[in-house]
Amino acid sequence: MIQKMHNSLSTTEQLLVESGDERIALDPLRGVNRYGCKPRPDPGLLDFASATASVISKDAFQAADHLRRRLENDLRHFSPETVYTIELSNIRKELLALCELGDLPKPDVIFAASGTDLHRISAQLSQAVSAQPILAIMVDERETGSGVYAAIAGTHPVIEVATVALRHADGTPRTTQEIDTEFTDLAHRAYAAGRHVLLIQADISKTGMIAPSYECTATLQETLGSQLDVLIDACQFRMSPSTLRACLARGYTVALTGSKFVGGPSFSGALLIPAQTSARYRQRPFLGRLASDATATDWPNGWPMQGAQDVPSKFGLLLRWKAALFELRSFRALPDGDIARFLQIFAKSIQERITNDRAFLPVPVTKLDRSALHAQSGWDEIQTIFPFQLCQLNPAGRRALDAHEMRNVYLHLPTAVVRCQLGQPVNYGKGQHALRLCLSARLIVQAVINNGVYANSIIAQAQAALDQAARLANPDSYSMPYPETITSDAASSTVQHDHAAHG
Repeated sequence: MIQKMHNSLSTTEQLLVESGDERIALDPLRGVNRYGCKPRPDPGLLDFASATASVISKDAFQAADHLRRRLENDLRHFSPETVYTIELSNIRKELLALCELGDLPKPDVIFAASGTDLHRISAQLSQAVSAQPILAIMVDERETGSGVYAAIAGTHPVIEVATVALRHADGTPRTTQEIDTEFTDLAHRAYAAGRHVLLIQADISKTGMIAPSYECTATLQETLGSQLDVLIDACQFRMSPSTLRACLARGYTVALTGSKFVGGPSFSGALLIPAQTSARYRQRPFLGRLASDATATDWPNGWPMQGAQDVPSKFGLLLRWKAALFELRSFRALPDGDIARFLQIFAKSIQERITNDRAFLPVPVTKLDRSALHAQSGWDEIQTIFPFQLCQLNPAGRRALDAHEMRNVYLHLPTAVVRCQLGQPVNYGKGQHALRLCLSARLIVQAVINNGVYANSIIAQAQAALDQAARLANPDSYSMPYPETITSDAASSTVQHDHAAHG
């Protein structure tokens, strides 16, 4: 945190990349972070990369900038610690209000920079309440955050990590039964060996899957009881309020970020701990190892924070969350039925394209099933991440791009004729890599407001992004099947008008 004087803060752009780690540090030559995002709006970019990270929108940037100016004024009268604590409390209240938890007891909210940090905190809390060694069970690293495994495994010598593959070597999904059986066997063997189990359920993974099933998680909770903690890795935040309520009501801790589906800047994490689970954690002394990583102001009142460090206030985290909450507030204003209708139309269009265009190979994804949580289906059971392989076409047929070629296409998309961004390549099988076209809350808002007048425009932008990816893979031979697709400049003007109309 760079603070020039007691009442002076860094610029908004500088603050948006502060109080994180090297992943959001800017490349001095390209001016983007590791995810390819600038710390300022880029209105000419077709942004379908929300499974990785999103470029901040104009309106969200203005919300963050307004907060920075208000904080700077407050710092003329109060200490940085006081200003930071008050504003973080405001953000905590707004986040909980936008989660629409109804009459559910308010969960405790712990803030951290990244989803990786949230996993580390959750593992440390499990260790704090159990005198037994911990086995954390999670999906394999290819389907979750790249640093999550190491963060949990390095938390404490008594914490071990076991992973479960979601796909076969050829990239096809394993059945739900196969995955659930492996999670269950690992959990029961750990329980029999006197271990405490931390079950980390992915909702959803990098390629858009839920694992293990919610039915499996509920059964394990019933059979293992107090020897099981459940963390729902919902860092993508692709879940409806009813799903989030159901998870918290069952005592599951939930990890969220504002930087994926919601569309805020990278590095804005929040761990929601249900009231009944939090009461159990609060009874234990604060772990020394956890205290060394924790900042007392990022935790709710009432926690035994002895030994927690006092560090400079992380105003960058405040601005990133403020931007994310602007996007979430706009999304929450939409009727669920309107969201679902657009998602179904969008999914049909993209699935048909990547299935029928020879430049693409769709990566199969299992159906999203949350029926074990609640009987009513919602918009969050409709696919919003579309993984695919790119192919190089030739007279003899086609060849899937290798990892190097796929990454080369990914890196050139933001500077191509139609400037766009997709989710970064993921290794989903033996030697197989996929790009991901992703819907964000921001894009859904643009599509649904004003009676859906811009829905076709958002679909056209997605098709234009696919066109551009195919052209980069086949610079001399690809013929666009969608000649009516729009340019990035046209998309930009449509999006800006659309978002302005929303207010």
